[in-house]
Amino acid sequence: MITVIAPAKINLFLRICGKNNAGYHLLDSLVAFTEYGDNLTIYPADKDELVLTGEFAGTVNTHTKNNLVIRALNAFRQSGGRIGPLRIVLEKKIPVEAGLGGGSSDAAALLLAINEQSKTPLSQYSLYEIGLKLGADVPVCLVKGCQRIANIGEILTPHDLPKIGAVLLINPGIALSTKDVFNSFAHSNKTSGSGFGGPLSMLNAANIVGLGNDLTETAASLVPQIKLCLDELKGSKGVVAAAMSGSGASCFAFFENRDAAKITARHLQNVGYWTQVTRILQLKTQAHPHPF
Repeated sequence: MITVIAPAKINLFLRICGKNNAGYHLLDSLVAFTEYGDNLTIYPADKDELVLTGEFAGTVNTHTKNNLVIRALNAFRQSGGRIGPLRIVLEKKIPVEAGLGGGSSDAAALLLAINEQSKTPLSQYSLYEIGLKLGADVPVCLVKGCQRIANIGEILTPHDLPKIGAVLLINPGIALSTKDVFNSFAHSNKTSGSGFGGPLSMLNAANIVGLGNDLTETAASLVPQIKLCLDELKGSKGVVAAAMSGSGASCFAFFENRDAAKITARHLQNVGYWTQVTRILQLKTQAHPHPF
């Protein structure tokens, strides 16, 4: 038996930089991970089984065709990784369809865990290739640390993040499909902009978050609670910066200290939001294995 964490991710900023020839949106974003996340416990078994527990277990798609954890397990075997039947217990603590990368992080955590246990482990590059086929967020979840992502999410550059006192994660309790947000963005009158051309190392955390998330207005048109949440956060005592993460509907805020974050968390809980106070996961940043 082994237990691993699948940490929640946040996008400190997210710029849409056009589309590639296949129609996928091109991104410039800085991603970090938090100490809070889902837990996966993996047991040897007689047959494969996925068991869901936790606060958000009832919102997870368990159909084999669509569940990223099962798809990751199948892809690992199809790529030559040898692993016996497994009972996977997924404690779902991250809200689903929330912009926090929960499904992608779960898939990445499983791949890394079973690769360590396999008699024929795959190379880091092979895991990366599997991840890219599973979804645009999976490669960065395999590497973790703080990474600047480019193109459709497969080009990763390590980045050191300034120290942050506390992180508050917030979700309005409304699932928001990434596909719906990008489709709405594409059909709006908004034009794609450009990435941030300067070095991020010259900016502090507040400045980086201040680069903005190009999907915020579109997501807020689908879930108005996003704007209400951001207005509350930006007026909170001790807040350093606040923004929507990914395609929403979750938001996050950086605070000077944990006590200030807890005060705002309690207030938002009282008006119906899910909240979690955590910290940035401190890992040594590493380069990704893709040869680009």
